[in-house]
Amino acid sequence: MEVTISCKFRLHTTKEQHSLIMQTAKAYRSAFNFVSTDHLGNKSSNVRVIHNQYYQTIRSQFQLPSQLACNVERDVARNYLSKWDYCKENHVAFETAPQQKSLTTPYTLNRTFSIKPDKLRVSLTTLNGRQGDIPISGWNKHYEYIRTGKLGDPKLVYNHRRKFFFVFIPVTMNVPELKPQEVVGIDTGQKHIAAIASTTGQKYLVDVKENTKQRKTHYHEVRGQLMKKGTRSAKRRLSYIADREKRFVSDVLHSLSGRIILTHTALFGLEDLTDIRENTNTRRKDKEARRQVEQWPFREFQFDMEYKSALYHGIKVVYVDPAYTSKTCPVCGHRDKANRPNNGEQFDCQNCHFKEHADIVGAINIAIRCLVHAQNINSWALVSGPHAPKVEQALPLQGVGY
Repeated sequence: MEVTISCKFRLHTTKEQHSLIMQTAKAYRSAFNFVSTDHLGNKSSNVRVIHNQYYQTIRSQFQLPSQLACNVERDVARNYLSKWDYCKENHVAFETAPQQKSLTTPYTLNRTFSIKPDKLRVSLTTLNGRQGDIPISGWNKHYEYIRTGKLGDPKLVYNHRRKFFFVFIPVTMNVPELKPQEVVGIDTGQKHIAAIASTTGQKYLVDVKENTKQRKTHYHEVRGQLMKKGTRSAKRRLSYIADREKRFVSDVLHSLSGRIILTHTALFGLEDLTDIRENTNTRRKDKEARRQVEQWPFREFQFDMEYKSALYHGIKVVYVDPAYTSKTCPVCGHRDKANRPNNGEQFDCQNCHFKEHADIVGAINIAIRCLVHAQNINSWALVSGPHAPKVEQALPLQGVGY
């Protein structure tokens, strides 16, 4: 099974190299914004149309090398295509051109960018010629990946806060495919970050530590205070707090997904969270309820699960429709709002009187739907399908703290 991951490395440049790379990144951003804005009247996402109209302008006005000029055209075309898809899906007019704010420069492997994996050195094209023998540093595992995998076209990204450049290199590797030993359904929620149910009979809830919840609340309160203040220094501090919270949340979800993947060699069933924000029934005036719904980026957690399951086990995850998973009995199939009194945590089937935690029931139903998908059978087969795992008490996830 082929798996592609992005390896991140820091560039250790001299002052002169840093200045030249910075000039190139700014020129690329300016060229992108110019073409994107000027092309708004046409709105075509065809690369050839953009090339014929803007290639010479990019070369002469922004002094970009040939390959980087072509990358600008492809970047604009890709962004216009994404914008068209968004406008069609949300029924809105295409009125504003996509703009690039960050200093992000896509390079082309073996043309504008080359790397020596054994020596951990890179060279890249700038406005003033080639800059070579630039040392890089990163995670030890990524060193192994770039030496053994197939490399793709990298991206150079400037970190404004830390004042240096990172290069992100996609690496494609062949991973042995393991046979799933179980099917595991994962239900994400507001109070419990995840509920897990397996066809082997395991089922448990995963909670974040109390100090993690307190830290999230602290970030929320600090953001509110800074937004009320509204000064320039407050806005800078707000940006810093936002980045810090994002890193903290990513670390929590990264640790959680890693522990689950190492605990289960399984086919994982996850919820399809498309349009989850729009479909969530939350009163507009209830700010705290909205914050609880939106405080954990579950799509990021699912992305971590997806790539780690493929990387470590060679098993793809399955996304299923999460509708009514916490209100449908996994034993008899009876679906009723009354199965979950007052929309609380307790599930009590009104037909067969099966009782369980509502989030666990959701995870069981996700596992069943995942199993049905994997077996490629029709929904009517659930009439004689598998029952819920018969475990009397939820098992804690030992050794996990988030």
